[in-house]
Amino acid sequence: MDPFAYRLEIADRLNLILSRVGFALWQIQKLESVAANYFVLLVQVQKGMGREAGNLLFENAQKKTFGATVRRLAEAGLLTPELERGLIDILAERNWLVHRSRAASRGAPYNDAAAMKLLDRLEQIAQQALALLKEIGERVETFAKKHGTTEEYIHETSNRLLEEWRFGDAT
Repeated sequence: MDPFAYRLEIADRLNLILSRVGFALWQIQKLESVAANYFVLLVQVQKGMGREAGNLLFENAQKKTFGATVRRLAEAGLLTPELERGLIDILAERNWLVHRSRAASRGAPYNDAAAMKLLDRLEQIAQQALALLKEIGERVETFAKKHGTTEEYIHETSNRLLEEWRFGDAT
């Protein structure tokens, strides 16, 4: 094989791997944030505390490690056994991804079979994080409705946030 073509093949494989690593991390980071906010909303927020105090709680929760957040959620009784298992599993995958995936997959840029194995695992991680995000999101929505928030308000707020994320903060 032409050495230049071989280098391009490696670069293409590496590009695909790194984009999937980034996406999996992106999904996990969003899950970490949502899980921390879920804890604050259900355990720490008090009616009438005001925006500034509430924002401080959310900021402080974001500083906790994902493992600490999962423990706090479990200790507060906010997780079903299935949800707790899912969060513990994704935490283990997150730790593998951040600390050991490169060493465990060092042949992936050079070998199709190794690349596919890694890409499959990264896809599973991203999908698992998304499923957990959806489950916690449903729990937050149920909690909000139970406490008087209308579905219309939830959807309006969600759509506004999506637009801000998509096009940048208009403020």
